Amino acid sequence: MTYRPDVSELLFLLEDVLNWQSLFDLPAYDHADAETGAAVLTEAARFVTEELSPLNRVGDTEGCRLENGRVRVPPAFRAAYDKFAEGGWMALDLPEAIGGQALPVTVNSALSDMLNGACMAFGMHTCSTRAAAHLLVQHAPEPFSTDYAEQLGTGAAVATIVITEPQAGTNVHAMRTRATPAADGSWTLSGTKIFISTGDHDYTDLNLHIVLAKTADAAGKDALSLFVVPTVLPDGSRNTITTVGIEHKMGLKGSPTCQLSFEDARGWQIGGHGEGLKRMFTMMNLMRMDVAMQSAGVAQAATQLAETYAEERRQGGDPDRGIIQYADVRRMVMEMRTLADAARAMVLETSIQLDLSAQGRDDALSLSQFLLPICKAWLSDQAVRIANLGIQIMGGHGYIAESGMEQYARDARIMGIYEGANGIQALDLVMRKLRRSGGAGYDLWAARMHADLAADQSDFAQPFAEALALLDAAASDLRDTDPTRAEVAATPFMHLCGIVGMGWMWLRIARAAETRPDAATKTEQARFFMHYLLPEAALYARRITDAALHA
Repeated sequence: MTYRPDVSELLFLLEDVLNWQSLFDLPAYDHADAETGAAVLTEAARFVTEELSPLNRVGDTEGCRLENGRVRVPPAFRAAYDKFAEGGWMALDLPEAIGGQALPVTVNSALSDMLNGACMAFGMHTCSTRAAAHLLVQHAPEPFSTDYAEQLGTGAAVATIVITEPQAGTNVHAMRTRATPAADGSWTLSGTKIFISTGDHDYTDLNLHIVLAKTADAAGKDALSLFVVPTVLPDGSRNTITTVGIEHKMGLKGSPTCQLSFEDARGWQIGGHGEGLKRMFTMMNLMRMDVAMQSAGVAQAATQLAETYAEERRQGGDPDRGIIQYADVRRMVMEMRTLADAARAMVLETSIQLDLSAQGRDDALSLSQFLLPICKAWLSDQAVRIANLGIQIMGGHGYIAESGMEQYARDARIMGIYEGANGIQALDLVMRKLRRSGGAGYDLWAARMHADLAADQSDFAQPFAEALALLDAAASDLRDTDPTRAEVAATPFMHLCGIVGMGWMWLRIARAAETRPDAATKTEQARFFMHYLLPEAALYARRITDAALHA
């Protein structure tokens, strides 16, 4: 079975729950409207179903290989990439000045949901490329800010983010790759980088590596700076970058993860000396949003597969009904569906806030900055949880490769690790977003949740009120406690934010669905979440309270 995205459910969230019309009312997007966005996503669903869903198993079975110094991806991936680029899908949210369609980031986020549900390994090739295009437009000098960014938008080039080294993962200050200025204004970079997604491939000849490296200032003090290092130089010659090897991984086998050696390779600085981390986060934040969308997409795909299996699999009981007739199977299916739908809603809400922040809304900036680490970390954990539930529903058929379910579990596992491991996201949430910044983002978020709760008259508002009170108390506690205890409590606080955030989504989804034909189904899901899953909030709150025991 191949994944078929339900665009009507996506549009229900965007139109009725999240009010994405508010984006198209902004001057920056007045060249389009919500109908345009809906038409784009409808066509995207068709493209994804026909062209990309069949690739998921292909990428997993064929994988990538290194031949004569170049990485070869599965031929079907190359053909699909050409169609993806020709269709303009890479440039939905890129500026018109470089050939993009200048649509809201949220439109691309909805595309990413479908794209990664169909084939996450293929989606990996698009994630860093559009993020790099945004980086170059905002921070790179000419001609890279236009020429290279335009090539990324058309698919003539693919980009990577190049940070990790064998001895330097999260601790980027331990890296050894160095950049030295050259007389012509370029720089030469030397060092070894590992775990580079799409570090080499045969989609295109031009790969733009966005490299974090050490530089020395006039006083000889080391700093981290950012560079664009192309595989093909402007004069047509190849840069001195060697693909040393590709990793043999648990999942995402259709996406090559490479070890690269830079040997006096030429590059050009992005931003000023020592601004590497600051500039890198222009790209990193978009990629973390995409990881959250990967989580939502894989969750949807795994849930769709499990639901279909449960409806069709005959095993005892009523011979005319599938195993969905059994209460425990219904419980697992409901858990998968309820978590998956809330995950999609959470990340799209965050994407809308990112769009609003790009138009100068300081409140949206604070809110999106607070929600982004929750989406990246909590939702990636839930994607693994959902895939494992799918395996359990399908039993032995879920465990074997032919069904496709075990691939979702393997592919999803990396999402809690790359683009900032989930423990780091939790520390960022508590130590920076809640404590160091004064908690403005949390206060805005809590105010919105309290306002929605006050307007809700449903019979499941009370469980949400109780969970929200636990979250408010935990946030107040962690703002004032000692730093060591705050660090110990960071992950359970992130979990508490995640489960309450999903409750907030179900409060809104159920209210928006009141006039829909399937209102009863949405209400049932909301009630299941509030009474069966939301009580997890008390467990996380207790772990925060008891954090001093483990400090």
